[in-house]
Amino acid sequence: MIQNKVNFTNKDLQAIFADSEAASLQTLSGFADGFKKALSHRGTQWGFTLPWVDTHHLLRIRPGEVSGWVGINGHGKSSVASYVLTHLTKQCKVGIASFEFSPSETAAMMCTQAAAVDHVADKYANDFMSYIEDRCVWYDVCGNVEPLEAIGAIVAMARWGAKVILVDSLQFCGVTDDLEREKLFMNQLVGLARALDIHIMLVHHVRKPPQGGDEYIPTRFDVKGSGSIVDQVQLLLIVWEDKIKRSARQKQELNAPLTEKEAKALEKPCAQLIVTKQRNGEFEGALGLWTGKGRTFKRPERAPAIHLELS
Repeated sequence: MIQNKVNFTNKDLQAIFADSEAASLQTLSGFADGFKKALSHRGTQWGFTLPWVDTHHLLRIRPGEVSGWVGINGHGKSSVASYVLTHLTKQCKVGIASFEFSPSETAAMMCTQAAAVDHVADKYANDFMSYIEDRCVWYDVCGNVEPLEAIGAIVAMARWGAKVILVDSLQFCGVTDDLEREKLFMNQLVGLARALDIHIMLVHHVRKPPQGGDEYIPTRFDVKGSGSIVDQVQLLLIVWEDKIKRSARQKQELNAPLTEKEAKALEKPCAQLIVTKQRNGEFEGALGLWTGKGRTFKRPERAPAIHLELS
């Protein structure tokens, strides 16, 4: 686990960017490998895959990019991001900087999501501890941090070997009260992702819905803060839960009568993962998700729960 206080200064940050800036002026022979790699990626999907097989040709988590995972408070954006990150451990090392939940809480959620059950057996929990030890690292700080601390945590996790890093959330990084600081911070995240060849998953909120409350499905124009967040991330995903369906399912369990609206909601997905921007991919649109035990998500509805094999 990373130490509570990362020993990190502006000089360290400058050194990281200096390494990538040192050879900014080049002829093509100086970046031939990158040129050939970019050519090989054109017209294809590349990067780490999401848990759902039918999305592999639509959407990827690519090193060198920043993704925004946004939504209304209480609509499951952190849960969906955690679920994706848990399954990414089969493909790469990951890191978590959650400023709202302790490492114990986030690890417990990952374990239930991996097991796809609400109550994890002791054997699976022990096996999960062994499995995750060299695959995931946590930044053990809760509450607000300075922007430089957040950046330091990302760099430390990348140096540990993490290729995908979850930052949950932007509001704890000390920049959302100043649009210029927020813009600068986003610039730094994008630069770090490229310089360190990592993917940064950034959780963030949307503004209070103008009408409809929880029924309102946000768009890219509802993201809180400056437009730099939407402009600078390469991938923007909106997580929205159908609260009417949630209520209907609860009433079903109690054998309570449903309204016509609730009955229709039962036929729809429990949530939507809306791809509203994908700079290096063609697909944009909504992916329906159905919730399951252990705060898991599947698609389609009748698909079996995805159980993470700990090997």
